Amino acid sequence: MTSRPVHTSSMASRTFLQRAGRALIGLSLIVLLAGCQTFSFDPDSVQASTPTAHGNALIPFHLMGDDEPDWLIPPDNAAPLVTITRQNKLAEYDFNGLSFLFYLVTLTLVPAYEEHTYIDSYELNWKGMSLVKSDIEYTIDGYFSVYFPTPLFLGSLSSGPEYQKQIAQDYLYDFHKSHLLTAIDQQREEFERIDPQTREELADYLFGPGQSSVYRPSALTRLAQLAPKDEGLAYHTEQASIPGYIEVLPESEQAWLIGPEGLKGFELKAKLNQGAGADELLVQVLNAYPEDEYAIPVVVNGQITDIREFPSGYYNGLTDNHREILKAGGLPAGLVDRMTNEAPDPQLLAAARSGKLRDANGNIRIPTEDELLEQLVRHDNQGQYMSPYTSDDVLAEWVNSAINANIGATAGTGVGAVAGAYLGEKALEQIPFVGGFLGGAVGAEIGKNVGRQTAISASGGWEAIRASSDRSFDDIASMARYLKAKYGTTENFADAMNATRQIYPELAEVLAQVR
Repeated sequence: MTSRPVHTSSMASRTFLQRAGRALIGLSLIVLLAGCQTFSFDPDSVQASTPTAHGNALIPFHLMGDDEPDWLIPPDNAAPLVTITRQNKLAEYDFNGLSFLFYLVTLTLVPAYEEHTYIDSYELNWKGMSLVKSDIEYTIDGYFSVYFPTPLFLGSLSSGPEYQKQIAQDYLYDFHKSHLLTAIDQQREEFERIDPQTREELADYLFGPGQSSVYRPSALTRLAQLAPKDEGLAYHTEQASIPGYIEVLPESEQAWLIGPEGLKGFELKAKLNQGAGADELLVQVLNAYPEDEYAIPVVVNGQITDIREFPSGYYNGLTDNHREILKAGGLPAGLVDRMTNEAPDPQLLAAARSGKLRDANGNIRIPTEDELLEQLVRHDNQGQYMSPYTSDDVLAEWVNSAINANIGATAGTGVGAVAGAYLGEKALEQIPFVGGFLGGAVGAEIGKNVGRQTAISASGGWEAIRASSDRSFDDIASMARYLKAKYGTTENFADAMNATRQIYPELAEVLAQVR
């Protein structure tokens, strides 16, 4: 029998084509069955009237912030500085349950649908007061499928919702422009119609339609210009409670009107003229320092930042220029320097509030920084924490013993802790369930205690530690602050702290927090 020849080249070609075909079919299935999530801005969702044709508007102030609109034209002369803010916030999220039902029934062929509702804001604000604002609501729709690319027919993959938010903001800009120009025109017509000139008319406007108006700074400036030349400060004092009034005054007038009630510059000067002592007033300023501070967001150069502010209105807004004006006007420098929002020395503040600034004769004496520091330490060994330094500013004997024994490298988290943890675990292993579940954690705690006891023993024991200490502290915070302030730059400080924290493990964390 004669065998037929095998055409190996044609078979190889068919095999290649078959494999290529299967790969192409697989790739097509991957593309067709690949799930995705898309998003789409919906212009029809915009909750605002169609923009009307507007040119521009003359405004009585200068602008800074998130935008530089060429359709708002500031004056050529000096004028208040108003901030523009543009914000976009998520107002509501809604997952469509009906679409999810179809999503399940069609095995994800019909994508699930969700709706993100945003509010886009464009605002002019001055000194924390809103002068005019445009809020526009819109939605971004989201579509999702696990196995099918059907969401591609409904939305875009480009950069997710953030890209769509940018599209929306660009689309809404003309809406904001139309709203603001319309509002500014209405406010201008109202201001010109009322045309407040007298003190009473201006007050009525400022507490009425001028509460939220771009012409509020103009009205305040007009009110300030009515001050009599010979009694200007007294006049400004009467108007100072009107929001924004102080801000339109020159620095020379502002300086005397900023501060908590009873402790403004003009009030402090009146008390001095009536015979009050500068130290007495300083104590009053310290005692007025608010116990609870908070931060409010403020726009600086177009960026949202946080600055320290106080509910009671301490010395918010008082600048170095203001302080120089107060000093030149007769207020003592030591008093003026404390008219600040910077936190006073904790010891000085505590001493002022507790009355410890008075001597045996009842006279007030402001201690120096060194004297305040010394108030943190007890000059005996009866406190809860022994000082690693003696009154001669040398290391206590127990600290030297610990350093010589190299206890900082073997105690606490070193050999002592490891050995203690091991022994603790072995002991707890003898108790069913507890050994396996708690042995590690409790054993580690036992290790810390064993390490601490090791350090105490290496330092001579508690009696020796107390006997070789002639200074101590009532709390760990005072200890950390005192030691870092007084000995933080000495050569042996690191060794001393390394040895001390083996006796007082909590010292390390508190010490790291001390400024």
